[in-house]
Amino acid sequence: MAVMVHNDHLRHLLTNVKCVLAFDTAADFLGLSNGGYRSVAQIFVEKKQDIEGTEQTLVPSLKNIKCEEHNGLMCTTVNQTIIDLLEQNGDEQIITEGLANYFDEHNESFDGLEIPKHLKSRFEKYKMWAMEYYEE
Repeated sequence: MAVMVHNDHLRHLLTNVKCVLAFDTAADFLGLSNGGYRSVAQIFVEKKQDIEGTEQTLVPSLKNIKCEEHNGLMCTTVNQTIIDLLEQNGDEQIITEGLANYFDEHNESFDGLEIPKHLKSRFEKYKMWAMEYYEE
């Protein structure tokens, strides 16, 4: 229920905004994380916009971001979201939950994820935690 309310809020906040959901917000929106309170929506933008309640990351072009439309908003793909979270060395809970949920939804496998070489060691650390996440 909380995720649906969050997603409705995002659609209301970002309707007609040229952006892509990013990082923790993308993980929440895609159902990778188990949700939580976020004070701001994290988005990629080509130029800063006056949108209260957002944390904007400038990118040269949104076309270079691996994204797709979900429920009326552009969002980084599952693979890109995981890469972005690893790359920014983000919140450990969100990364672990994201990988645990991916693992669970893909028949206890990480097949399909394409992790860049420079992030492999970080991925391996979280992968081990993720595999045990729902066992406790």
